[in-house]
Amino acid sequence: MILGGVFIYYTSLKTRHQELIKSKIYYTLGLVDSEWKTNLTNNSITFTTPTFVISNIYKSMEGPKSDQFVVIDDTTEELLWLTSFKTNAVSSNEQYKMSNDFVCHTNFEYRDAEHYNRWNLTERINSQYPRITSISNGVEAFELPDGFGFPVFSNERLFINAQALNHNITDSTFNIKHQIKIGFTKNKDKALVPLQPKTVFMMFPYDPQNPFQGPTEQIPNACIPVETKNHSYLDNDGNALSGHWIISPGKHSYTYNASQQLQIKDSIRLHQITSHLHPFANRFKLRDKTTGDIIYDCNSENYTNKIGLKNTPSFSSQKGIWMYHDHTYEMLLEVNNTTDNDQEMMASMAIFYYDAEMENKIKALKL
Repeated sequence: MILGGVFIYYTSLKTRHQELIKSKIYYTLGLVDSEWKTNLTNNSITFTTPTFVISNIYKSMEGPKSDQFVVIDDTTEELLWLTSFKTNAVSSNEQYKMSNDFVCHTNFEYRDAEHYNRWNLTERINSQYPRITSISNGVEAFELPDGFGFPVFSNERLFINAQALNHNITDSTFNIKHQIKIGFTKNKDKALVPLQPKTVFMMFPYDPQNPFQGPTEQIPNACIPVETKNHSYLDNDGNALSGHWIISPGKHSYTYNASQQLQIKDSIRLHQITSHLHPFANRFKLRDKTTGDIIYDCNSENYTNKIGLKNTPSFSSQKGIWMYHDHTYEMLLEVNNTTDNDQEMMASMAIFYYDAEMENKIKALKL
């Protein structure tokens, strides 16, 4: 009787919640490796996740995952510059590389209170989500422009979130891990120019009373959210928005005003953009609507023989591109769902821009 009730409850859960339970059982019983591992060198650190058991189809944010607070080197306190980010799927014995089709995302985050208190920049705390960047399907790795980096201290706590993906394999169960490599430069070896990260993302309205009905006369541009608990937001007027929505078969175009998220107070000099997209995204642009100039044109490549993004190009520039507070900026997304079924979509840009205030702080410390 009790077992029957547990089974009914388990099968009623969404895939992502079932995977949380399954992973907890695997790790508690010691059936698979449950520990994070660290390998530190002079200019990089590699974190290896616990084992992820792949036993189902996992769309974005459905697969096994693991979170971890990390430090690069807690035996010292020196200034480091994060310069590159990379994630590979590997076999559970860590002996060979596997397809990055099994990488949903790796999110790199700083703890804003800890990070900005060290620099006496307390007004920045809680001013934006403290994400450094993401690696996701279609983006195996990227480097910041030569001479630039994101400053952290060697004993500063960072946060990593890693999650597995599987769009295609249905006939087997197997184990994988993710190896996550962060490249850095020591300030004592070479001082770099600081960049500040920010994530901007598309989101669209929906009716919270009838969230899955789609467009209506009252909300003609309503989306159908994947769910209403995660990636749901409220705008300044209290309207519900979703950053994770359903796309029906066929071609679709979306436009989103990104100016409010960018929060440009004077001007910024943009140096890096890396996109987070889902399969079936074809084109993702950042446009200065005031001038009509295209700042970033991400022409993604989808696989033709399976579901997945093969390549999602980044933007990188040492010279940089100026963006201004009195201009309007928009993101434009083109998708083509080539299947006969509804699919899920997200679209965000992890941007890096010159941080003059941080540069002055670093120079004042004479590190």
